Amino acid sequence: MKLTMTKIAAATALAMASTAAMAVPVAATSMHALTGSFDLGGSPGTPGTWNFSGAATELIGAQNTAFGSSFTFFGNPVNTFVGDGTFAPYGGTAVSGGSPISASVDAAAGTITVDLSSFTAYWNGTNFNQGTPSATGTYNAGNGTFDIAWSSTVVGGPFDGQTGHWSLQGNVVAGSVAAVPEASTYGMMLAGLGLVGFAVRRRKLTA
Repeated sequence: MKLTMTKIAAATALAMASTAAMAVPVAATSMHALTGSFDLGGSPGTPGTWNFSGAATELIGAQNTAFGSSFTFFGNPVNTFVGDGTFAPYGGTAVSGGSPISASVDAAAGTITVDLSSFTAYWNGTNFNQGTPSATGTYNAGNGTFDIAWSSTVVGGPFDGQTGHWSLQGNVVAGSVAAVPEASTYGMMLAGLGLVGFAVRRRKLTA
């Protein structure tokens, strides 16, 4: 009986540990963009999907980095990059935030949230901050693919006040998502291990 209680307590602690690894949103350390899309309020000439020069583009931590891809909008190419605040968008004001791209993945829920606050589009000699701190979308834990979308209002220039709709598709590199249990989960794990120790000690005293 006492041995059975010990096994139950140990199994409980291990179950808590494995559950923590699955249920807690964690940071991704490497993710690549493969394709994307853009639409400005249904304006003519907006592209469908474009490819990133036929190669994966690393997003995590990117700053002052061009995405290596362009598409044509009203006869002029659009280039996208991640600024750090030193690039001035339309109106001459530095990009707010300037934070590198980061991402949080919830494998159990199949969701991903990406900080794209410094995402910038260059068109016709002008920079436009078209990012957001919380682009959300889906994440497939089976093959590591993601699909995110966000909208951003254009400030200044000929499209002032219009909304840009963007999307990015790609993959989170295998092995770059490591689960880190929350503090409350650690507490439950320690409690389970404590039960194991108590049961073992009690068994020795009564043996």
